[in-house]
Amino acid sequence: MMALVEEIMLDPMLAVFVQTFGFSVSVLLMTAVNYAFYILLGFIIAWILFSWFPGYPSNRFFQVVYDAVGAVVNPIMMPLRSRLPALNLGGFALDLSPIIAIFGLYIGRSLLNGIIIPQFIQPITG
Repeated sequence: MMALVEEIMLDPMLAVFVQTFGFSVSVLLMTAVNYAFYILLGFIIAWILFSWFPGYPSNRFFQVVYDAVGAVVNPIMMPLRSRLPALNLGGFALDLSPIIAIFGLYIGRSLLNGIIIPQFIQPITG
């Protein structure tokens, strides 16, 4: 930390850069974590909605959206689906993997924004 302060004091261009933009790295990281959380949450919800309508879409636009959602969500869901059996409730089965994935995303966001970034990153970056 002290070396960074000395470097800023020695290099006036770096000091001007930091003063001009004036952003906090920890706030930037927290914002990035929140954006990533909500984007992944949206993809998971879209994946859930697509699973209610079986079959591959016939419209080219929906095929691209379907493939994009699958490309993002399948690496998260497939390990969970292989380890968690479906909950059989009489005539239908309930897949719990989206619930576990959303819960895990929420815990990860809470840990990053509540503990890791404020306690370990913010004291270093300011």
